[in-house]
Amino acid sequence: MQAEIASDIMVEAMEVLVNHILYVRGIYPSHIFKIKRMYNSPIFVSIYPPFNNYLAGVLKSAQELLRRRELQCLEIIVYQKENEKLERYKIQLEAQDCGLPAEDQLTDFEQEMRSAIYQISQRMNQVPKLPAGSCQFKVHLHTTQEAFIRFSQESQYQEFPWLQAQKTESQVPRRTISLLPLAKVKDMGLKMEALIVY
Repeated sequence: MQAEIASDIMVEAMEVLVNHILYVRGIYPSHIFKIKRMYNSPIFVSIYPPFNNYLAGVLKSAQELLRRRELQCLEIIVYQKENEKLERYKIQLEAQDCGLPAEDQLTDFEQEMRSAIYQISQRMNQVPKLPAGSCQFKVHLHTTQEAFIRFSQESQYQEFPWLQAQKTESQVPRRTISLLPLAKVKDMGLKMEALIVY
C-alpha cells in the first residue's frame, strides 16, 4: 500500500513534467493544452486524445515498474529524424526505502515540484527554439534487461507493447549541456534532472 501511494505521487509528477516540457518547448501547438492548477501552481496539460492515450500507456507501465522498484529513468526524446535526437529530458529515479509520505514531506514535495516547473520555464527560455511544426517526441523507460523481459511477457501490458531501444552511432550526442537538477526529493525517492542534447 505504501509503495502504491508513493508510486502514484511519482507518476503524477512525471505526467505534469512531461506535459510541461512539451508545452514549453512547443512540440504541440499551445491550443491543445489547457491550464490547470497543481502543486499550488498553474500548469498546462494536454487535451489532445492521441497524446493523452500514449502518455497514459507510458505512465501505466512506469507505475508498475515503480511499484516493483525496477524503473531507473523516464526519458523524453525530441527529434526530427528517428535517429537524430535534438533534445532529451530525463527524470532520474532513485530507489529508497521510505514509508508512507508524511504531511510535511508532501508539502516539501509540492514546493519542489512548483520550483521545478518554474525553473523549467525559465531555463527553456534560454535554449534555442526548436524547428516549428517538424519535431516529434517519444518516451523511453529505462529498466533492467530482466525486468524488460518479464514485463513484456505480461498480458495486461500487451496492448501497449514495449520494444528494447537500440543504440546507434548517430544517437551519440555531439555536444551535451547538462542543466542543474530541477528537483530532488529524497523522502519520495524522486530526483528530476534535465539534460539537453544538441
